[in-house]
Amino acid sequence: MFKLIRRLIGIAILAAIVFLALSLWQGGKPFRWFGQQSEQAGEVIKQKSEKVGDEADKLKKKTDDIRDTTKKVGDGIRNTGENIKDITGTKTEK
Repeated sequence: MFKLIRRLIGIAILAAIVFLALSLWQGGKPFRWFGQQSEQAGEVIKQKSEKVGDEADKLKKKTDDIRDTTKKVGDGIRNTGENIKDITGTKTEK
């Protein structure tokens, strides 16, 4: 547990030193570049997530249709079985 805390503190100190060095050396240019790149990546992720969402909606609609169809077929088979039993009678009715 203490090793983890020590490593996290070390990473935080290292990040602060890197931030300070970049700020003094190049100003805000690397941070603006990182912001633009992450914004572009965000747009790509948003577009891809829209496509994935549309595909998921299509898949859900198909599965709902299949489930409804199988339920109708199952109900039809059950009703047919009951009708056959009514017509032929059961072995216990003797």
